[in-house]
Amino acid sequence: MHVSNSYHNDVEPLLAQRLVQLSPGKLAKVFFANSGAEAVEGAIKIAKKRAIVKGNSGAIVVAFQGSFHGRLGLSLTLTGQHKYKARLGNFANYPGVVHLPPPYHYRYGDGLSPQEFGKRAAERVAETMDTYLPGDIAGLIIEPIFGEGGIIVPPDNYLPAVQRICKDRGVAFVVDEVQTGIGRTGKMFASEHWGLAPDVMTLAKGVGGGLPLAAILATGEVASALEPGDHFSTFGGNPVCCAAGLAALDVVKGEHLVLNSAARGRQLMKGLAEIQEKNPLVGEVRGRGLMVGVEMVLDDAKTPAQKEAAAVKVEMLKRGYLIGVGGIHRNVLRIQPPLVITSEEVEASLTAIEKSLPTVRG
Repeated sequence: MHVSNSYHNDVEPLLAQRLVQLSPGKLAKVFFANSGAEAVEGAIKIAKKRAIVKGNSGAIVVAFQGSFHGRLGLSLTLTGQHKYKARLGNFANYPGVVHLPPPYHYRYGDGLSPQEFGKRAAERVAETMDTYLPGDIAGLIIEPIFGEGGIIVPPDNYLPAVQRICKDRGVAFVVDEVQTGIGRTGKMFASEHWGLAPDVMTLAKGVGGGLPLAAILATGEVASALEPGDHFSTFGGNPVCCAAGLAALDVVKGEHLVLNSAARGRQLMKGLAEIQEKNPLVGEVRGRGLMVGVEMVLDDAKTPAQKEAAAVKVEMLKRGYLIGVGGIHRNVLRIQPPLVITSEEVEASLTAIEKSLPTVRG
């Protein structure tokens, strides 16, 4: 199960090589960890060390309101949601973390088209970096699709613009693909939807096929900032979990699960859009692949339907379906079924959702 990191094992480099081959951009180095939160903390550590090596203080890390990056000290500080931090004192108060508004068009678009909103939101990132932050910026971390925040899919022009902003300023562009990676969004990595080339990328959850495994991928330039002993994980990269990771990638490829995620996701979104037309509780349906959110609202003012969303979750469980409820206002149904789901199972789940919604309307 575990071999000291003083020794070579045959499996770890094979998985690292596979991930590098699959990954977007110029990611070339891999560090294995045990969980998404651990990967996020390691990624920010690398970004800060890189900033120091380049002669900057690296004092600031930019994150986003509504984000979720884990429940450890730094990763919980990066997480931009009060509900995960309440009553924890200073535990989630790591210095230098600044939160910017999320690219949440449905709730904050103010009548702008998605394209115009994406442009203005990216401009605000640049303005904040250049004008308001209190020191040198080590990195910016963002989920390509906000998961716990309510399956927030940014406008198509937003992430490429933010990436350019970071590149122009020498800021590490860190993409958190813990939830979105390994086929979840209909691409192997969600970054591919927007042609992103991250400086650092974090993976976990699906990458281990059910075993505790996470990974930090970095470009050669970023990774070169680390020196031996700068970072370590006792069980990270152990041969059993790495073997599971290789097997998981084989199954994803062999069973065409990325393509299935894309196709079943389109089917699911289409069916949910039809339900939306008939049920005023459904404010918006959004997502990519099999990462879909249904935002529930009470009226045209988009008042969050928190109790109704929670009731739908309970009703769906009675019908044999596990769904989540998330979002900044806890009013978004999070529908993220297994990548192996069939067309027939999607249709059955849509029927269950449609029957669950009137139950809570009274």
